Amino acid sequence: MIRELPELLQRNRDILDEADRMLNEELQSDEQLRQQFKERWTRTPSAKLTETFRTNAAKYREIINNAVNADGTVQEKYGKHKRGMELLSEGPTVMAASVPVAGPVSGSAAHNSSTAGKLRGLMEKVETLKAERDAIECELKCASSDMKEKFISALSDGTINEQALSVETLGRAYGPLQKQVNESLMRQSSLLEEIQVANTEFCNEKSGAGGMAERRESVLKELAAAHDAFFELQNNLKEGNKFYNDLTQLLLTFQNKISDYCFARKTEKEELMKDLTRDLSHGPVGVLPNAPAHHSSAPGTGSTEAKKQPPPRPPPPTAAPAAPAGPNLPYPMQPQGMPVPYAGAGTTAPYPTYALPPGYNPYHTLPAYPHQAYPQYHQYPPQYPGNYPSYPP
Repeated sequence: MIRELPELLQRNRDILDEADRMLNEELQSDEQLRQQFKERWTRTPSAKLTETFRTNAAKYREIINNAVNADGTVQEKYGKHKRGMELLSEGPTVMAASVPVAGPVSGSAAHNSSTAGKLRGLMEKVETLKAERDAIECELKCASSDMKEKFISALSDGTINEQALSVETLGRAYGPLQKQVNESLMRQSSLLEEIQVANTEFCNEKSGAGGMAERRESVLKELAAAHDAFFELQNNLKEGNKFYNDLTQLLLTFQNKISDYCFARKTEKEELMKDLTRDLSHGPVGVLPNAPAHHSSAPGTGSTEAKKQPPPRPPPPTAAPAAPAGPNLPYPMQPQGMPVPYAGAGTTAPYPTYALPPGYNPYHTLPAYPHQAYPQYHQYPPQYPGNYPSYPP
């Protein structure tokens, strides 16, 4: 049981430390967001809401510290009587072997010694003193005093002193008995001193060797003290285990309350941050920055005003009449921008021809297209040229 105390103590400390950690993290988060959003962070500060939690945590911490002191007392007592309890747990054989043996003087010799006779005489005096005490007790019970006549006589004289009259009457009735009691107490004190001295002498004579007797007496006292300490420590350990288990339940309840509080504050924080983010997104937009320098035209090609104005968009091309579908080619039959033969052209082209170098084939690297029959569609107007000027960003 004594080995369980440190584990129970550490478990309670861990629970309380975890509760403090959650409170500190929630407080730190609240202060950080309050510094970030300033007056827009309108919820109640965590330091104000957690005052009760902090107070209870401090009380639990003080209770644990007091329990540590109590555990130290138990450990100290166990260490003091550990050897005696180990001897008691080994059984009668080991325990008897650990007790030193008395000296050779024993039996009739010790019984007929002068010290033993003196000790017997003192015991007879004790019996006499006890008989005298019994007689004094009977006299105290039987003693009586009639105060009625004394008060009536004093009242008839017209002067009465109640305190003085009572002390005088009681002193006359119980004074001798009080004197006997005081003498009996004085005789008792002196008799006890004589008995202690005679008993020490008798023990020394009986053991024969003073050192051996002292060691034997010391071991016997140690065993007796260990016996009493065992039952006392057993009760203390039972109380300690019950205390720590009850404290664990209280700390778990306390930790759950703090956990619920931190969860509620986290939910409140997220909702408030959503509201603040929504307000910031709906706010006015600031002035747009100027375009970077690399998006502007080259220097010396016009004025600043001309650079800011985008070039005009070219007019869309007009749709050409539908032409009969030609052979399956990957490019338009009459793309815009290519020269068209004039009407009077025959088989001889009006343009000069150029002789290609031998072995030149511009389409040699392109794979051949499969010959498929495509449906006949009207020819769409050609796409716009892809060299439109770009707009400034």
